[in-house]
Amino acid sequence: MSGDLAATAAQRVTVVTVTHDSAGVIAAFLGACPAGVARCVVDNASADASAALATAAGARVIRNAVNLGFGAACNLGLAAAEREFVLLANPDARLSPAAVAALVAAADAFPDAAILAPAIQDAEGLPVRSWDADQRRRRRLPRRRESEPWPEGPACVEHVSGACMLLRRGDALRFDDGFFLYYEDDDLCAETRRRGRSVVLVPAAVVTHAGGASSAPSAALSAFKARHMAWSRLRYMAKHAGAAAARREAAARLPHHVGKALGHALTLRFDRARADLAGLGGTLAWLRGRR
Repeated sequence: MSGDLAATAAQRVTVVTVTHDSAGVIAAFLGACPAGVARCVVDNASADASAALATAAGARVIRNAVNLGFGAACNLGLAAAEREFVLLANPDARLSPAAVAALVAAADAFPDAAILAPAIQDAEGLPVRSWDADQRRRRRLPRRRESEPWPEGPACVEHVSGACMLLRRGDALRFDDGFFLYYEDDDLCAETRRRGRSVVLVPAAVVTHAGGASSAPSAALSAFKARHMAWSRLRYMAKHAGAAAARREAAARLPHHVGKALGHALTLRFDRARADLAGLGGTLAWLRGRR
């Protein structure tokens, strides 16, 4: 695609990203955004310099006094955007002019598509499992999908990753902020399809996503994520498959979490054991009707 077309596409896009203790990546993310896009950072009460770095880079910054969760923060960015398209992207992703232009061109070509997503590769350039399979299946499959090539052209799929997706501002799509972390992207895709609109993968748009680098890694963060992953999995199932199906899933997950925690403890992998126990806690919290 020519530089002029890419520049024109960029002028139609607001890039929205959510930060939480993301000082290690936000400056590079904003610096790599294509020239011409509007940039909006929603900061979820970072304790580090994330918001200050975003401000210094010239982005619009929405500062939350508390961590509202990923979906609720995205909703604030969606509401603040003024351009035709909103490109949601994690701060550990890297956008390119060609990728943004390809997504906008696909949106023009497929007006029934409410969500358009790029093919995602990891930092080594290998394909990442970021579409079609819902989170419940995706968690049981390898992140990389070398043996499952991307489609040759645009394809309607069931789900795409919230790590990077293009939405039309006029559609007023919003995440269910009852999901604090995880499954909010699956839920948004399901809601889009329920409305009779399409979710389209655009293989010509390729975005690099490091994965797990939006916040500085730590044992505490891994446990935090594991707890929310377990809880959100069950909320998603209850919403889309019914409470009985979610209870059956919870009953199956309880011994799974306990067994993994014991195995990791016996092999002295205590950080993993802690995350397993956090997943157990998230499952029990959902069964007790707690957030």
